[in-house]
Amino acid sequence: MLQLPKNEYRISITSGCNMKCVYCHNEGNKVINQLSKDDIESLIVNSYDLGLEQVRLTGGEPLIHKEIFDICQMLAEKYHLKVGINTNIIEIDKLMYMIEKGWIYRVVVGLDYFDAPISKQSPVGISSKQALENILRVKETGVNVTISTVYNGDYDNLSKLVNWAHENGIRIKILEEVKNEIADSTDIEYLKMKERILNDFNLEPKFDDNFKEWHGMDNDFTAVTFFHSHCRIRECDVCKKMHLRVTSCGSLKQCLMSEEDDVDFRDGNIRENVIKALSQPVNFDIKPARYVQTQII
Repeated sequence: MLQLPKNEYRISITSGCNMKCVYCHNEGNKVINQLSKDDIESLIVNSYDLGLEQVRLTGGEPLIHKEIFDICQMLAEKYHLKVGINTNIIEIDKLMYMIEKGWIYRVVVGLDYFDAPISKQSPVGISSKQALENILRVKETGVNVTISTVYNGDYDNLSKLVNWAHENGIRIKILEEVKNEIADSTDIEYLKMKERILNDFNLEPKFDDNFKEWHGMDNDFTAVTFFHSHCRIRECDVCKKMHLRVTSCGSLKQCLMSEEDDVDFRDGNIRENVIKALSQPVNFDIKPARYVQTQII
C-alpha cells in the first residue's frame, strides 16, 4: 500500500516571507501564493489513511500566514497530527502562543550567523542575538527545536554556531546550498568542513544509509546533521523518500528542480491526485549520483 514518505506532508502554506535570503528555493514555488485552511483540510481528509502522522509547515515564512492559528489548531486538535514548523523565528510571540496551546511539537529555525545584525543571508530580518534568545525561549518549553544553517564557507562563524548549539543541547543541521547544477560528488569544501566539525567537537560519525546523511553523535544525542545537496548529485531516489512537498500554489511536488511531474491536488479528484504524485517516478535522464563517503584529510 502506498504511504507518504516519513508519514508526513511538507506543506508550504505561503510563499510570502519577511526575509529575503539569497539562497532561498521557496519550496519550489514560482509565484507568491498561499493555501487556505480549507485547502489544507481537503488534502488531509483525502489522504489521511496513507500513513499520515505529521505535517511540517514551511514557506516562505509560515508564521505570517493570516490563518496560521486556525491551521495549526485544526491539524493538532481535529486530526491529531504532529505539527512541525520551519521558521526564521521573527514572529516569536505567535509561535509561543501555539506552543502553549499544544499545537506545535517541533520547531526548525533557520539561522546562518552566530553574531550579525541580521541572522540569515538576507538584507532584512532580526539580529543573531535576538534569534538565539528566541530559540532558547522555545527550548525552555520542552518542544523539540533544531537550528538549520546553510554553510557559506565561513568556518569560524559555523564553529561558533555549533558550539552554542552543543552547549545548549540543541541539534544543528548544516546544509549544503542547493544550486541548479549537476556534479559528480558533494562539494569537497563542504566535506572538509564536515570532517573538521566532527574532529573539533569530538563527535562520533554515524552514516544513515537510508537517507545518505552523516551525523555527529555525542553519545546518544544527534548534535549535528550534515545535510548535503541531493539535488547537486541528483540523488532523486533518496530525496523521494524524504518528503512529498505541497507548494503554496497547490502542487504536489517531488522535486525542487523540476516541474515536469508536479500534480495540482486541487485540480479534480484530490485522492487520485495524491496517489498519482506518490506513484510516479522522478524523471531525470542523467548519470547516477555519486556521494563521497571517504574521509577528507
